[in-house]
Amino acid sequence: MQLFSSWSGGKDCMLALYRVQKSGQHEVSCLVNMCDADTDTSRSHGIREDLIVRQAEALGISLLQPKTTRAGYEQNFKSTILKLKEQGISGGVFGDIYLEEHRRWIERVCDDCGIEALFPLWENPVSELASEIIAEGFKAITVAVNADKLSGDFLGRVFDSTFVEELSRIEGIDICAELGEFHTFVYDGPNFHHPVPFLKKAASFRDNHWFLEIN
Repeated sequence: MQLFSSWSGGKDCMLALYRVQKSGQHEVSCLVNMCDADTDTSRSHGIREDLIVRQAEALGISLLQPKTTRAGYEQNFKSTILKLKEQGISGGVFGDIYLEEHRRWIERVCDDCGIEALFPLWENPVSELASEIIAEGFKAITVAVNADKLSGDFLGRVFDSTFVEELSRIEGIDICAELGEFHTFVYDGPNFHHPVPFLKKAASFRDNHWFLEIN
């Protein structure tokens, strides 16, 4: 089956992609990264569009970056899926782990478009997923931190065993950040042809989140 991957640039969608690639059962031929209509960043993690381009190039997978507002997200996402369906895509890969409401939304949208939704990480223990990301050699950096959940000290950290151990000691924190505690950008891994070059720039605070600018 020809698939697209719903793409944020972060660790969970990356692991979902990698699991599908390793299975050899399907081909992921496109990444879909929904971007903000008014800026040059992705809507999910606030990562610059050109960094996602570099990431896709390192993975050797084509990339679509439709522009959308928050209000128009579903309509624009569906339009993108329908165009891909015309090109032979019959399913999508999603990195969701356990949020039922979001899974139901994805399944409804995919069903409306007549394609199948795949969830390779669904209901896997987050401790096992975190260990797998690290053991497989993925390199990810935190690019956003929710100030209600974590301090700004967690911004710009590499997602490694030390980082995960620190998170595991904080009550109420999901070490895979399924509840939005932080967001990551993956810059290297076993399915990369080469690491993604980037530079850390200034940190900023807005909308109750710490953000690390990388370019």
